[in-house]
Amino acid sequence: MAEAREGCGGAGSLEAELTCPICLELYQEPMSLSCGHNFCRRCIDEVLYSQCRRTCPTCRADLGFTLELRNFKLGNIVEAFKATISKGQEARGESLQQDQAAEEKTDVDPCEQCLDGPQPAVKTCLICEASLCQAHLSKHNARDFHQEHILVEVGTGRAEERRCRDHGKLLECYCLREEMCICVLCSITGDHKGHEVITMKEGHDKKLVKLCNTMTDLQESKSDLDTALEELQESENQIKNNTKTLTSDLNQLFKSIKAELDKKQRMILSDIRSYEEEDLAVIANTRKEVEQKRDQAEQNIQALQMIKEQPDIFLFFRDLKVVTDRIASLDLVTENVQVEEVQLDDRLMTQYETRKKKFLLHLDYLLDDIRDQSHRVN
Repeated sequence: MAEAREGCGGAGSLEAELTCPICLELYQEPMSLSCGHNFCRRCIDEVLYSQCRRTCPTCRADLGFTLELRNFKLGNIVEAFKATISKGQEARGESLQQDQAAEEKTDVDPCEQCLDGPQPAVKTCLICEASLCQAHLSKHNARDFHQEHILVEVGTGRAEERRCRDHGKLLECYCLREEMCICVLCSITGDHKGHEVITMKEGHDKKLVKLCNTMTDLQESKSDLDTALEELQESENQIKNNTKTLTSDLNQLFKSIKAELDKKQRMILSDIRSYEEEDLAVIANTRKEVEQKRDQAEQNIQALQMIKEQPDIFLFFRDLKVVTDRIASLDLVTENVQVEEVQLDDRLMTQYETRKKKFLLHLDYLLDDIRDQSHRVN
């Protein structure tokens, strides 16, 4: 009912006069008491039924045995008031829907050639500088001299990007020396005069070939990196197996030694784990570098694949230069990784043999100490 007060000047005071003092809602089947006060039929019945003495809830007048009477006129006024409020709400709802529909229409680019009730545009002609609906687009394409016009999706980039900043002409040519899109006047009288200039379509075809070659090179580099990672994994497994074997041999030797050697046994095994951690740290660092190179190659392959499928030639050239410059700065060589891996086995075996000899010699010293202690005890 607050909306009714806002829409009509005196509706608020009228609503107060038509409100039941018990339920505080508009009268439902209003009844009049002998004292002149009005209530909903249901409300007054419940109040009087709960009283031992029949009195008016408002003025406390004694009603005696007088029955309440139906106030038809007041009921008609309530119904008329409800109808007025309902119409006001419907009118405001329709107005709100119209405003929402108008806002939705403004979000769509209209056809610039529709005279009555513009339809949504589906394409923009860069030559005609006009956005066209499907019907006007068909008429546009039916004309022979429009076949060379450039059509793009509505709202695709800014029109200024596709025009020469010096001459204001549409970018239709490609300079091979500068590797950039130019207009016709740039190649005739501008900074690109005398340069080798081709059409953007021809430039697109040439760059597409280079793009495919670059993707092939990246794929080969990625394969080499995968191979290097596999070889590193084999080296890691070999290090772990050698460590496991050496640890097992040492455990067998220590089984024959008395409890006095337990402390020194733990020290020797700790040294072995330390050696293993050092070797695995080298492998982990190399693995991290190779994985980063592989991820870079994969990311650039995906970027080039998206550029390859780009239908907009201007966006194709713009995005391709960014990606190719990034690729040129990458270092995806794997020769160093392979050389280090080849030299790894001999180095490890030499280290393990040297350590084993040291351990055995150390054990001999320990056994000699035990024998000396035993002789002294005896």
